[in-house]
Amino acid sequence: MTSSLFTMVILVMNQIGMTRQCIRHVRACQSQHIPILIIDNGSDPEHVEELKSLGDGYIRNEQNVGVIPAMNQAWPLIQTPYVMYMHNDVFLWEPNFDRKITAVLTEVPYVGVAGFGGGSMVNCHGSRNFFTSNMLDAEVHGTRMKDTFVPSVSLDGLCLIIRKELLVKFKGIATEYTYHHYYDMDICLASIYAGYKVVAINVYHQHSGSMTSKRADYVKWLSDRGMTDMELYLYNRNIFYAKWGRKSWVLVDEKDFIYQDAEGLIPMKG
Repeated sequence: MTSSLFTMVILVMNQIGMTRQCIRHVRACQSQHIPILIIDNGSDPEHVEELKSLGDGYIRNEQNVGVIPAMNQAWPLIQTPYVMYMHNDVFLWEPNFDRKITAVLTEVPYVGVAGFGGGSMVNCHGSRNFFTSNMLDAEVHGTRMKDTFVPSVSLDGLCLIIRKELLVKFKGIATEYTYHHYYDMDICLASIYAGYKVVAINVYHQHSGSMTSKRADYVKWLSDRGMTDMELYLYNRNIFYAKWGRKSWVLVDEKDFIYQDAEGLIPMKG
């Protein structure tokens, strides 16, 4: 039994060494046992038994169904107040990271989505601006976060800690997007317009990043579906713009959770 506010969900497709290292870092840095659900998106059969042993739960897809469909397999099974989706190429370096996450989720009222890096503005054509994090190479991507947490508009999908009641309300991660790309910005904006806050939490971590798009098995998987990763990205950007473009832009006051778009203030709960 755990008293954790969140269950961690990690999607994998092969990359067994990286997944093993990712979970080793979680276990080394946690203050209490964090439940981990592994979703196996078509890994080679020889990895199945080890993947089962690495977590507390396991879902097997015989073929890669895509990131978004796999994410949506997880949340109906989870009983904790939040679902923490984390990429298997994220290595946590901060001792007791879960205590910090729990403190923010407890102290800041009506958090809808939290994560490890966020931007304070979104251009609704499909770009995130003013990104901050405490990633190992934070300055390469934006600025290094100094405070415990920062009000945000959009979080990087490398870690999304989503309130379970919102996943129920939205019927999961938006399925109109194909496979992946843009789901992270979408769930953040959906949360804000439902009156819930988005927050980036200062957790020291390392992220390999952009590795999936370069993998031969992924390139072939997309090619079999008649597209490249860039074509998928542009396709989903058009979906994002059709859904959110009328808002023009969304930003937040970085000293307070005051959200606004081109039409004015966005009402928040509480």
